[in-house]
Amino acid sequence: MNLQVNRHPSHPREPQGAAASRWPKALRRGPMETLATLLISAGVLMLLQPFSLTLYGHSFVTTLIGVVMFTFVTKFPE
Repeated sequence: MNLQVNRHPSHPREPQGAAASRWPKALRRGPMETLATLLISAGVLMLLQPFSLTLYGHSFVTTLIGVVMFTFVTKFPE
């Protein structure tokens, strides 16, 4: 039995799984979200530690990079 599906012009021509398989595994959402979360956590830990003024000084930038990265990475395919 041959089933034809009428698609709206805005829908992609190939299924989601096929498009996601072209991405390298390191650039998929799961590993990149983990990296972004680790950057955010590292930035917060750097902010809260009482030992190094240098770490404290770079904590905001580290946290900001993690947040921006997380924002973009959530758009990546699974």
